[in-house]
Amino acid sequence: MDNDDNTALEQSLTESARGGDREAFERLFDCHRKVVMSMLTRLTGNKYDAGDLMQETFIKAFLNMSKYDSRYRFSQWIVTIARNTFIDHCRHRDTRDDTVTIDPARTGDLAVDNPEEKIIIDEQRREIEHNIDALSCNYKKIIEMRYYQGLSYEEIAEELSIPVGTVKTRLYRAKERLNELIGKKR
Repeated sequence: MDNDDNTALEQSLTESARGGDREAFERLFDCHRKVVMSMLTRLTGNKYDAGDLMQETFIKAFLNMSKYDSRYRFSQWIVTIARNTFIDHCRHRDTRDDTVTIDPARTGDLAVDNPEEKIIIDEQRREIEHNIDALSCNYKKIIEMRYYQGLSYEEIAEELSIPVGTVKTRLYRAKERLNELIGKKR
C-alpha cells in the first residue's frame, strides 16, 4: 500500500469515527498507539507514566472526535493531543518546586508514515466508549469530569467534596477497570 492509500484510509477511518463509528476509532487507535506510546515514553522517561498519558490521550481524542478538523491528518492531531496531555501532566504533578521545564525539542511533532501504525486505532475507541458506560457511577463521573470537562484534580475534589488523593485513586482505579474491561474482550 503506498502513501496515498494510507492517507486515504486514514481519512476514511477518521470521517467514520467522527460519525460515531467505534470500530473506525479502534482501528485509528491500533494504527497510532505505538507511535504515541513511544513519544510519551521518550517525554516522561518511563513507560508507566507514558501508558497513563496514552490512555488519557486516546480518551480525549475519542471524546472530542466531533471537534477534529479534517484539514489536518489524524496522526498530527493525536500527536498534538499527546503532547498537550504531557504538558498538562507536567503542570499538574506534584513537584518540590513549582517550575516545570519542557524541552521543545522533545515535544516536537512526530511524522507518522508507517502504514501499520496508521491502521491501529479504530476498535479501541468503540471499546473505550462502551466500557466507560459500563463503569460504576463514581468512576464514570471521575472520567467525565477529568476528560470531558477537563477539570484538574483539585477542581474535581472541590466539586465532589472529597480529598485530592481520593480523586487520584478513583481515576487510577477507573483507568485500571477500563483496562480490565478491554483486556477481557481480547
